[in-house]
Amino acid sequence: MGNFQRAVNYKLTDKKILSLKPKDKPYTATDGGGLFIDVQVSGSKIWRFAYMKDGKRGKVSIGPYPAIGIAAARDVHRQQLELVASGTDPARQKRLDKIEAAAAQAQVQTFKSFAQIWLKEEQSTVTERTRRQVTRWLENDVYPVIGELELGKVHASDVLELLESMRNTPVKAIGIHSILERIYAYAGRKLLTTYNPATPMTGLIKKPPATHYRPLSVAEIGPFIESARTCNAHIRTRLALELLLLTVVRKDNVCKARWAHIDMANKTWTIPGRTIGGNGFMKMPQPHTVYLSDQAVKILEQAKELSGDSEWVFPTVTRLSEPMGEVTINHLLARLKAAGSCPADFAPHGLRSTFSTLANEEGIAPDVVEVIMAHQERNSVRAAYNRAKYAPQCQKAQQWYADRIDQIVKGADVIPIHSKAA
Repeated sequence: MGNFQRAVNYKLTDKKILSLKPKDKPYTATDGGGLFIDVQVSGSKIWRFAYMKDGKRGKVSIGPYPAIGIAAARDVHRQQLELVASGTDPARQKRLDKIEAAAAQAQVQTFKSFAQIWLKEEQSTVTERTRRQVTRWLENDVYPVIGELELGKVHASDVLELLESMRNTPVKAIGIHSILERIYAYAGRKLLTTYNPATPMTGLIKKPPATHYRPLSVAEIGPFIESARTCNAHIRTRLALELLLLTVVRKDNVCKARWAHIDMANKTWTIPGRTIGGNGFMKMPQPHTVYLSDQAVKILEQAKELSGDSEWVFPTVTRLSEPMGEVTINHLLARLKAAGSCPADFAPHGLRSTFSTLANEEGIAPDVVEVIMAHQERNSVRAAYNRAKYAPQCQKAQQWYADRIDQIVKGADVIPIHSKAA
């Protein structure tokens, strides 16, 4: 370092620097060895260092004068000359030092504080339902264990301990592992961490086999519907359950159905695609059209008389401004189970399985069944094509299904779909 000090003939003094007045354009005053003062139009003066690296000119700022005096600026200058001599680019080194300083400062923040930043910045485009689930898992399961640890000090062993405690709830464990991995990936993109403690735990908890909801058998359908129609549950709840059966949608779609999405004249119900903050929307991004059978239209006509001016097809019993909760249908099923008219192991999702089973037994084309059930097609172009291509068959199949349910309830022979007019 001493050699650089002797090699540079510094020129500036405080008197000379103070005498530098602003002009119409910025200009420089050389000190020596590439060190100079940059005089701005505003009158501010900034120390900078110009150098050559690999045949290219480089420049790096040292700081303002007089906050950084002559002696301090020359000390930094000598350090940067050393960097150039060792083959290091001072400007790049300054950026790296700044990043490392920011990372060191950021790592002091707690995992919880950064997770909340991630929620705000990275989860703003997910559905409200997903955001609530993620927030609930973080608050109830993650923060109590690692929330107060420094972001950069959470280790894979902490994640291991957290996930091992959830082996009895594998779906939650896998979901939380995914959340942790995404939080640390985001911290990495912000250059706050280089270590993702969740990555080594990938595959620790195995995904459980898919749940297959059992359908109602033909023998069970009649007692189930008769009991649902005649039990002492609120009429809106009973109508909602029967519409759920006939439309083959998910429980949330029926409970949060809006009149704005239903076209009674054309006998269609268009459920919007996944939307931020929306309830009653599809799990997939694309909207889904339900072709309403005559029986479904009659149910909706009754629901309209009961809902009045409410935007909801099935508002709550006490407040027309709020939609029916999904638990309401669960309670009705529990009542039917207690009465012996519903199998003890039956779940609302089994109504979709009931349609799938009957439709497949009838020989309805699998693609038509898939479209009616709104099973997601990975290829968005193919998905749109299928929805348009199979619309007439879907409409026909949903009317057939409603007719078949009626025939089963009456105990009469079932009319095959292929014998009906197109």
